[in-house]
Amino acid sequence: MAGMTSLPLFAQDEVSSQLWLDYNPRLIWPSTLELYGDVGLRTELESNGWGRLVVRPGVRGPVGPVRLSGGVGTFYTVNEDSPNQLEFRPFQGVNWTWPSGRRLSFDHYVRLEERFEFETDAWTLDASLRLRYRLQTDYRFGALQAGASWRIIAHAEAFATLAGNAGQFDEKFRIGFGVERGFVFGWRFRADVTWQKVGAPFSGAATDDLYIRIRAFQRWLK
Repeated sequence: MAGMTSLPLFAQDEVSSQLWLDYNPRLIWPSTLELYGDVGLRTELESNGWGRLVVRPGVRGPVGPVRLSGGVGTFYTVNEDSPNQLEFRPFQGVNWTWPSGRRLSFDHYVRLEERFEFETDAWTLDASLRLRYRLQTDYRFGALQAGASWRIIAHAEAFATLAGNAGQFDEKFRIGFGVERGFVFGWRFRADVTWQKVGAPFSGAATDDLYIRIRAFQRWLK
């Protein structure tokens, strides 16, 4: 991955600046079963960077005090200086909130992913099994508009490759902060600034990513 001039915060590693854009729909049944997902574009802003299309549907629902989820993601990456990549990523997860208060709560999410990544020139395969753990906390407060709200969010996530070759993207750790604005009629908008540490197999050196992620959430009730 290409990088900008290193900053002291990132030691001697390269820094990759990125922009992520997502649309996140949710459809909820009266039984609390939920269909959800995200459709997004991600791009590295350097001149010889990459662009990525993400489509990731899933389903989740409560089982006792936790919520179970599963789905499959499709990731297509267009690279400037290397073959394009097509990845299929089935996942299974468990999510719970503890402790939880009216304004402040802590959300935990453990996810297991099976990754199948193909180089589209020769269709060679990198396969791996990965475990992820995300901790997120947010502070909620009301807006002046009835039914609207604000959230200030902090989140951190750790990644561990349990088996196989991680492919082009080998995330190690990320931490970020964001703000979210909720509106009536089921719409929410969120903006995050996130730093992550990534192993970069193309360059043979670790990379620091710094990205802005902008998300739109839409909810329907059935």
